Amino acid sequence: MDLPFTLYLIAGICAVLVVACSFQLLRRPNLDHIPVVGHSSLLASYWFTKGLEVDLARFVQEGCNKYKSSVFRVANLTHWVVCLHRSDLEHVMKASEDHFSAFEAMEKFLKMKYTFGINTNDARHRPLIRSRLTRNLSVLYADVRDEIVAACDEFLDPKNNEWKPVPVLHTILKIVGRTSNRVIVGLPLCRDSDWLDFIINYPRAIVGEARTLRFFPNFMVPLVAKFVTNLSGRTNRGVALISPLIKERLQRMEAEGTDWCDKPNDYLQWWLDTLHETCPVLVMRRMLSINFAAIHRTDCGPQAFSQALLNLAENPQHAQVLRDEVEAVVNKHGWTKEALSKMRKVDSFFTETQRLEGTSVLGLMRIAMSDFTLADGTFIPQGTTLAFPVYEMHHDDSVFENPNTFEPFRFAETHNKESKGSGNQMVTLTPDVLSFGLGTHACPGRLFAATVLKTMLAHIVMSYDVELEGGKPRPQSLRMGRSIVPNPTAKVMFRKRAK
Repeated sequence: MDLPFTLYLIAGICAVLVVACSFQLLRRPNLDHIPVVGHSSLLASYWFTKGLEVDLARFVQEGCNKYKSSVFRVANLTHWVVCLHRSDLEHVMKASEDHFSAFEAMEKFLKMKYTFGINTNDARHRPLIRSRLTRNLSVLYADVRDEIVAACDEFLDPKNNEWKPVPVLHTILKIVGRTSNRVIVGLPLCRDSDWLDFIINYPRAIVGEARTLRFFPNFMVPLVAKFVTNLSGRTNRGVALISPLIKERLQRMEAEGTDWCDKPNDYLQWWLDTLHETCPVLVMRRMLSINFAAIHRTDCGPQAFSQALLNLAENPQHAQVLRDEVEAVVNKHGWTKEALSKMRKVDSFFTETQRLEGTSVLGLMRIAMSDFTLADGTFIPQGTTLAFPVYEMHHDDSVFENPNTFEPFRFAETHNKESKGSGNQMVTLTPDVLSFGLGTHACPGRLFAATVLKTMLAHIVMSYDVELEGGKPRPQSLRMGRSIVPNPTAKVMFRKRAK
């Protein structure tokens, strides 16, 4: 390729980008009546992309402090995000998709048609999770715990009485990935190193591809996606790994009907039984999307457990309190789903971790599907991106006493005062703790997520001593755009407890 042609090509690409960005700016809803915090224009946010990725949390905090009872907006690379007040929470969360759409917000963020190969509003998984996964948790619990124990033995594996440094996020990704897939695809695939590598690493590419696609207007996305996404490569690799299993299951179904003596009780089989989808490509893409939700959502996967583990290592004085509870409950009820529901302090430890550390600066994203006027008189035009400043809401001193202090048994104490029911505060949907969402679009798999995470914590406190590496301070969490994630360099020391 000669130099003049290369220069023309680069100039053409730059021109297309300028036109695309200009089109995005011109088509945005008119929000001039809503005050701005941070970058004063979307154009400025394009130029200060890296600063925006780091400073969004600061801008949102500034907005909450300045506009305590009203709305404000912040730039988010390609569009404005209007941050709503707590008083709008109930109305927006109860509204139908026709008014405030969670599916449209997800599509805007992930471009799922081009990154996953499925439609965002294809919600067939939700009733399946509620009807099969949630109702089967007691039956599945033995498999869940078996996989947690096996994965911890393999990936933690401290020798004798020695301390072993373990990279937190990387290791917990593998343990949660294996455990989740014990229920998603079953043995032996859940332990296959190639499958585990695939489900852990593909989301980085998807998030990067979606971010690129967000710069382009909708009419250009199908064309641009052909050049910037690798959906076919992901699909081919995933199909090669899972198609033998799908073929085996379909053959058994054809030969033996709807039931046989060793029929798998996992999500893949439920999908084949219920949806009758037999194309390996379509089934694999559905397994990919379920893995994305189970492993890579910051509120309910490895990120959440990594934060809890770092809190435990930073505050080892709480380990014995947790051990005493786990031991007492297990002695009475065994390692069962029923026993897990009695572990109020374990439950509270996670709920407080999610509240304090946070999973997102902004959450509960919605797109306004029609013009709307808020209770305070603020006009919201159609097409506006809406969100709630959940991190700041979780640190509101009018709701929580000492909101910036880690009080691991805060919710256990509250629960004891208010009720004698089971210790499932972690998955209870309330306006105060929004880690799993609220309303119709709350995380449908939160009971499964809580089961995995609480069992992991119970097993670890009973089996290991943990502390921060070398007495070093805990590495600060990273804020990348609206996401809050554990520092990937963080390490925790593990030592096997004496029996």
